[in-house]
Amino acid sequence: MKRFFRAILLIVNLLFAVALLLSTLSGSVPPSRFVPISILSYGYVVLLICNVAFVIMWLCLSRWEFLLSVVAVVARISFVPLFFQVGGSMKAEPADDNIKIMTFNTHAFAGLDTDTAMTSDSGAMEFLRIVDNEQPDVLCLQEFFRPRHVAVADSLQAMGYKYYYGVRQRSVSSPLILFTRCKIVEVHDMDHQSKFAVDIEKGGSVLRICCVHLDSYQLTEADMEGLESLSHAKPDSNTHKLLRKFKETTLRHEQEWLSELLPMVEAAEVPLVLAGDFNDTPASYIYQKARRLLLDPYVEQGRGFGTTYHGPYPAYRIDYVLHSPQMEALSYKRVNTYISDHYPVVVTLKLKGEQ
Repeated sequence: MKRFFRAILLIVNLLFAVALLLSTLSGSVPPSRFVPISILSYGYVVLLICNVAFVIMWLCLSRWEFLLSVVAVVARISFVPLFFQVGGSMKAEPADDNIKIMTFNTHAFAGLDTDTAMTSDSGAMEFLRIVDNEQPDVLCLQEFFRPRHVAVADSLQAMGYKYYYGVRQRSVSSPLILFTRCKIVEVHDMDHQSKFAVDIEKGGSVLRICCVHLDSYQLTEADMEGLESLSHAKPDSNTHKLLRKFKETTLRHEQEWLSELLPMVEAAEVPLVLAGDFNDTPASYIYQKARRLLLDPYVEQGRGFGTTYHGPYPAYRIDYVLHSPQMEALSYKRVNTYISDHYPVVVTLKLKGEQ
């Protein structure tokens, strides 16, 4: 009987080891070729923990089978720094040639959907306090909708953010908007409600800021029930709907990268920053593709777990400020606040070669 249970555990262990390896291949295998790998990428952290648990279990049993998960973990250990970092800097000394960028999905300043005490007005006031404390040069805001009583845009302009651009024809009420203290010298409108780029002037240099909000998975309570059923290995109709959503969204993200973002990045003749809500993890196709051309300040200067989403669904790092190799990150900070289901990310960058 013991031999039988060991055989079952070995098979399960092997499945988890293979799943861990497959979960890191999304950058090499596009969703349009084999979408299950892209879906598996969301489980990298869980699969990593499960494989570590198998290693501990087999070691306690003094069995050689621990090597299965050891091989899988070691083969993909390079992904760990994308989710957890130590020793980074959260603050950089102000300088005229530095640029400080904040990206934040404000969720209309309404806090978590389960927080009935938070209002968009109180959230907006807290947001303005955060901006005043952090003093970023550029604000890339997603899901920016004006609260009823607090004039956020007017307050930002009074704080020096007199230049702005939104996807609704430069309106200060826009689901995607950029505010900056730096002069906007050119706009690259991508004719899309979730992407645009502007060239700004800072310290005698021109930088391109691409502000994005990639397609959301639009998960519902029924989807979460499907996720719970899947975690208990009891898939139901909700599970199938959830997997279909993941498939459709990952395919859209691939198309967004190939047809809109990749041409923008490759054509940039000035240092470029890509900032916003990607709605995808560091193991995803779009992040892996972007990281072949751009650098990630979290990897350079991050500290602790990089979670930027803390809503009712699994917590992930899905908000990014990526930059071209001509720049380096001096600091990376995640601002802890509950005015949204996302955390603001604040990054300080500097052109390489400048003292």
